[in-house]
Amino acid sequence: MTLIRKVAAPAIAAFFAFAPAAEAALERVVVRQGPLTVAPYEVRYTSARTRAVRSPRLDGYLVRMHARVVDRAGRPMPVQRVMLHHVVYKTRAHRDPVCGGTESFYGTGEENQALRLPLGYGYRIRRDDRWVAGWMLMNHQARTQRAYIEYTAWVETSRRLRGVRPYWVRATGCEHARDPIFNVLGGAGPGATYERSADWIVPRSGRLVAGGAHVHGGARELRLSQPACGDRTLMSSRPLYGLPNHPYYNVLPVLHEPGPIATSWISTTIGMQVNKGQHLRATAVYDGERPHVRAMGIWHVYLAPGGATANPCTPLPYTANLLPAVPGRLDPPAVDVPLTGLDDLGRAITIDRPPGPVLRSSARAQVTVTNSSYSARNLLLPLGGTVRWRFRGRGFHDVTLANGPVGFASRWSRRGASYRRRFTQPGVYRIFCSLHPIQMTQAIEVRRTP
Repeated sequence: MTLIRKVAAPAIAAFFAFAPAAEAALERVVVRQGPLTVAPYEVRYTSARTRAVRSPRLDGYLVRMHARVVDRAGRPMPVQRVMLHHVVYKTRAHRDPVCGGTESFYGTGEENQALRLPLGYGYRIRRDDRWVAGWMLMNHQARTQRAYIEYTAWVETSRRLRGVRPYWVRATGCEHARDPIFNVLGGAGPGATYERSADWIVPRSGRLVAGGAHVHGGARELRLSQPACGDRTLMSSRPLYGLPNHPYYNVLPVLHEPGPIATSWISTTIGMQVNKGQHLRATAVYDGERPHVRAMGIWHVYLAPGGATANPCTPLPYTANLLPAVPGRLDPPAVDVPLTGLDDLGRAITIDRPPGPVLRSSARAQVTVTNSSYSARNLLLPLGGTVRWRFRGRGFHDVTLANGPVGFASRWSRRGASYRRRFTQPGVYRIFCSLHPIQMTQAIEVRRTP
């Protein structure tokens, strides 16, 4: 079921107290997608049947947008019940000029970020637009949950704004755009950092007026720089992490290292000039001391098209860099992601290893990834040995380190794919499928003399 309603301008003002009078003609639209049934401890993600989502069905300019998970009555669902891992909204009206596919114009996840364009700018939408959404939900309860993904959109319908085009710019480039992850091995000294960068060729001239970031646990910064201008920084988003009592650190199962509760939003009315064909560099900066797997660094930037300039290195304007005023910490906390199993009552608990015998392996081990398990759940491997996981399941699975000496993770893979890893450091590597974190767990003990 999808629900839509419109609210008059006074309700808008109550929600955005800082909105100027010129925005009094905004229409507020709320759309709920669902119900989405999520089985006990299930990770549920978009399917062909659940991709479509109703657009606002208005002609105008989208200037604000926010998404969250709610129950049937429209009340926010706490993370202890259902977590919104991510949602990305796309329109079939445009193609993505960065990595292909359908244009993405707004996304959020654990960072709970809203789209907020500067005054006078908007993303053009039309009454007959067809929207789709890619999303992932995690049920943290031993009983089935019925959830809705609700977005609220503020649309200017009475006047013309300066249009913006959205671009999703990844620190991994366009390789494996469906699952744009990278892994931080860890093991560097205290205070060390790890950087992953990729260049983006600007498709048209204009001014960058806003930007938001999506990163995972362990991130210190997401930066967008201009190499031709001394590699100066155009945008820098900093993550804010929750305090130790935050729900992100107190739920089971865990899909990956808990991410930030917020990332700073970049906004400038004047805009930062960029020219068509210019290279910009997206750099994700992570802590390098500890392993961080399935890490991401994705910019959501908004460009107002315009003319090119002879000198693209003109002085940068004042730019607002906004973090919400909520309790948190700026440095990424040290977190060991646990393996999760079920007790006799079917409740999620932390386990040291999966049940079952320990299999002693030669230096070359083969593990089959089926629809519901790894064929070897406990493995004893000699130092320097290699494990090859062969995917035979119909759906997507992965091989992700929960905790251990060195960080690694495969991308989402299906039948016919394989993933190989050589183990050169001794220790216990606790592994799980991030899409099936209770059903599919594994422990590999690497010894010098097995």
